[in-house]
Amino acid sequence: MWAAEKARDEAYSVVEGDEFSKIINQRQREVYRRRRMMYELRNVPRMVAARPEMILVSYDFTEDAYECRIFYKEPRPAGELDRVNVKAAFDTILELRSHPDPNVRLASGKIEEFHALRRRLVKQEALPPSRRVFYQNEL
Repeated sequence: MWAAEKARDEAYSVVEGDEFSKIINQRQREVYRRRRMMYELRNVPRMVAARPEMILVSYDFTEDAYECRIFYKEPRPAGELDRVNVKAAFDTILELRSHPDPNVRLASGKIEEFHALRRRLVKQEALPPSRRVFYQNEL
């Protein structure tokens, strides 16, 4: 216990004058930045997202891209997407995981799953499917 306190005091005694105040100011700014981010997250109104009934992922050979259509049972809220297009590459598919719409994030996981299946079948020299339907029980 004493050794840890002594080491801490020695570490702070090396920094003197303006350098110490700079460190304190940087840490204080970081604390305020984190608090501001937390308050912003708390103040975001929670939306009730309509759960999709079905997701259709189809592959376009000419553009080397996936088209994903999201079908809803109930009427779709105004801000939600029903169609997503993405290039057939893991990097672009993974970028959809940070989309603000939870259904697009859900669809990105299904696109990634279909993409992995297609790549595995191509490596096995089998004919990969051009579309895949994910029903509500698979979501």
